[in-house]
Amino acid sequence: IAPKDIYYADTVDKKTFLYAAKAVYETPLRLYEIEDRLAAHDFIRISKASVVNFGKVQSIRPEYNGRLLLTLQNGETLIASRQYALEIKKLLEVT
Repeated sequence: IAPKDIYYADTVDKKTFLYAAKAVYETPLRLYEIEDRLAAHDFIRISKASVVNFGKVQSIRPEYNGRLLLTLQNGETLIASRQYALEIKKLLEVT
């Protein structure tokens, strides 16, 4: 699967999944390995369990407790934890 086709990756019950437009793929890689391999393709960590393709983010809205609600181009929503929200805000200031 090409990095540009991946919307996000997350870990559930010690299994890691890649989410594309029409399919979900399980991968043997750990989330930090995916993050390292895809960092050059605008992927950023948004929580302990998720990495998102920033190019697929349609909108960002502030939530309670300093978290951010990310809406992707496919309509899915993800929560960026407070710990990672600051990095996302810094990225937005640069772009």
